[in-house]
Amino acid sequence: MNRTNVIYSLLLVCLCLTGVSYGQTMEKEMAVQYESPVLIQQGQVTVTLADFVAYLDWRVPAEDQRGVLASPSRIEGLLESIVLMEGFLHRMRETGALDDPDVQAGLYQATARQARTMYRQRLIRELELDSYETQARELYMVEPERFISLDTIDFDHILIAVDETRDAVSAMRRAADAYDALADGQPFEDVAATYSDDPGFQEHRGKFENVPLESLVPAVSEAAEALDVGELSVPVQSRFGWHVFRLTSVNDAEQMSWEEARPIAEEIARERHLSQAYERRLREINNAPMQFADGAVKTILDHYGIEGFDMSIPDSGDGSAPN
Repeated sequence: MNRTNVIYSLLLVCLCLTGVSYGQTMEKEMAVQYESPVLIQQGQVTVTLADFVAYLDWRVPAEDQRGVLASPSRIEGLLESIVLMEGFLHRMRETGALDDPDVQAGLYQATARQARTMYRQRLIRELELDSYETQARELYMVEPERFISLDTIDFDHILIAVDETRDAVSAMRRAADAYDALADGQPFEDVAATYSDDPGFQEHRGKFENVPLESLVPAVSEAAEALDVGELSVPVQSRFGWHVFRLTSVNDAEQMSWEEARPIAEEIARERHLSQAYERRLREINNAPMQFADGAVKTILDHYGIEGFDMSIPDSGDGSAPN
């Protein structure tokens, strides 16, 4: 089926510019033509396979799409959303709202933003290498400071949960009992087996090694920083419940081995390569000189009812809004 529509928010296919001086009309045309099998028709709305693919790519990450398509109800929901979205576009046409220049410009800018995103995605697919191991190895050797492990700690830990069977006061009392048992010298293994509600206890038995402080909940990390090795913390409360723990070791930061650093180095190398390629394309796009129409700035200020510049506001020079 051949379909011709003005679809402002999805694709930028044709850009026609006429007029270059102040006072002339600037026409921007976005005509979309494509052939695709029809999936649904509802009144004036027609949804094609191409519409479905574009909408799915917009709403669902590529790695999750097969899971979504495995559910008939989810496919139906996506189709209903597309029909509703295009229904609004038809209603805008019927009410004449699309004749408003500000509305047209808003839709055009939405298209331009989407075009930028789609272009970058296509550029990544075009330029991404099959492997970044060579670049990653060079990065690992030239910039070793990027691959230093974090300071970590080892500790013994008991979690007392607050749930439907135990309120906050009961949990606090139970945590105090666990603390007293450890303070009296009872073996940690015995106390943890009696009191811990940690769902992973059977696997780790309450003993943790090489854990970065930054990965712990704030209340626990702050308490751990104040402990000496071998010292027992008083019960500490977090959103998970009450924590009773003993600091058993502080491990200084170390240089990562290549095996440890490789996934980090490869991701850095990939991002650096693609960012540099994207920056080159941006420079190509921005290469042509800008030509300001006479009175352009005054036109902007007049539109917003502003008589002149406020010299008390610092000019960042980058077009960003003031803080």
